[in-house]
Amino acid sequence: MKLLKFLLPFLLIAFLVGCQTPETSETRASSQSAWTESWRAQNPVWRGVHLSVQSDRQADQLVEQLPRLKADGVNVIIAEVDYSFDFKTHPQLRDSRYITRPAAQRLAKAARENGTRLIPQINCLGHQSWSSNTLPLLVKYPQFDETPGKFPHNKGIYCRSWCPLNPDVKKVMFACVDELIDAFDADAFHVGMDEVFIIGSEYCPRCHGKDPSKLFAKAVNDFHRHIVGKKKIEMLMWGDRLLDAKALGYSEWEASTNGTYRTIDHIPKDIIICDWHYEKQTNYASVPLLLSKGFRVWPSGWQPLENSEAFSAYSQREREENPRLIGYLCTTWGKAKISNAADWPPIVDVLKDWK
Repeated sequence: MKLLKFLLPFLLIAFLVGCQTPETSETRASSQSAWTESWRAQNPVWRGVHLSVQSDRQADQLVEQLPRLKADGVNVIIAEVDYSFDFKTHPQLRDSRYITRPAAQRLAKAARENGTRLIPQINCLGHQSWSSNTLPLLVKYPQFDETPGKFPHNKGIYCRSWCPLNPDVKKVMFACVDELIDAFDADAFHVGMDEVFIIGSEYCPRCHGKDPSKLFAKAVNDFHRHIVGKKKIEMLMWGDRLLDAKALGYSEWEASTNGTYRTIDHIPKDIIICDWHYEKQTNYASVPLLLSKGFRVWPSGWQPLENSEAFSAYSQREREENPRLIGYLCTTWGKAKISNAADWPPIVDVLKDWK
């Protein structure tokens, strides 16, 4: 009896904390939804910057730079995290440098207070290696590889891909996506999926001989069902694999030469397509094509400045005809560090023209 009296206060506290947890979670979700609706009302045009944010130091640097980026007109930041996060569901996937949940929360809070929409990203399907370095997913789960046991040290290939038909990939990657959505209080998620050259490989026991467009569509639709269907937030992806390089006159990097372009008619139209092109052209045929298919399109340029200005000017003319062209995204790819991104010419000189 004495033991019960001693434990009673602690049991009561535990009960109250347990009762408050769902309410706290619901309150936070409701608050995030209200913030997003307010942001949408105030920001009909998306002026974005894509940055690699892969450590607590970089996250804190970005917190410091938010006001300067806002002064440049930036109202959306795509934070590519990839495997550089302190994953709890799959800690074995954590890269050598990483963002902790407290740092992610600091960044998310600062971004909201700055009026900036923060969207995390993991590169999905392709880009599972870079040069001789294979990324953690295929190191820890070699059975997920689209070319299992082939191309030692990644010689002879650009980047590895995972197998879109391996059902266990989703279980792992959805858990990682969920952690990033929660840590960054995200109302949208970018799944990458650019430059997928290895798909339907002859070395894959599941995918060999299958239509690459159906395989790619399955990968996109699997993530859409989870991110949009289950998590109830927006999904973004790069658009290059949806484009027919030959028909549109693009290179094999910014458009497909392996048949995945047929996917364009087999994925949901509420996905925001980040249509990236880095060469200077007079006509960017993918922009009206993607708009005609019903997608919201976010043209995405890089450098040099004159190339970005040409793509921006073309896209502005298209926006006059179709408001589903939502704005302009500046990609940086290491040419602009977080600490000096606010001074990078393609950000300073291009975004100011998007009102």
